[in-house]
Amino acid sequence: MRVPAPLPAAVAGRGKGNSVFRAIADVLRQIGGAIATVVTLPFRALARLFGGASSSTRGRGA
Repeated sequence: MRVPAPLPAAVAGRGKGNSVFRAIADVLRQIGGAIATVVTLPFRALARLFGGASSSTRGRGA
């Protein structure tokens, strides 16, 4: 039984498609990162606010 040889990347539609999908994935990754940053900003601000308040009250008890 003969196994067919793999197609080279130079065949039309093989090598270029991967770079297009990779570029689309990079754009989606950047958009997702920007959305994640915007969504987490209020929570970071609250954590900093309450984290700063709780750390400042710890030292005054003793």
